[in-house]
Amino acid sequence: MKALHTVRAAGHVVVGEVLLAASPLVEGVTGRYFEDCQEAEPHRPGVRRGVADHALDSSKAARLWRLSLDLSAAAERPS
Repeated sequence: MKALHTVRAAGHVVVGEVLLAASPLVEGVTGRYFEDCQEAEPHRPGVRRGVADHALDSSKAARLWRLSLDLSAAAERPS
C-alpha cells in the first residue's frame, strides 16, 4: 500500500479519517488501524503509539459486540 500523507495548507489540516475514508489507496481495506494516515505498527512498551494486542483479539471484539447489542436493546426498552 502506498503511504498516505497528512495534507496541510493555509493552517487547515485534512483529518486522517476523512482522507482514509475517501482514498482509493485503501479501498477494500478493513480491520486495520491507522495512525497519522499510515497503517499502525504493533504497540511496543514505552512507546505511545501502535495497536495494542487486545485491539486485535477477535474473541474480545465479539464479546464487546454482544455487550453493545445488549446495552443498546436495554436502552430502547420502555422503563
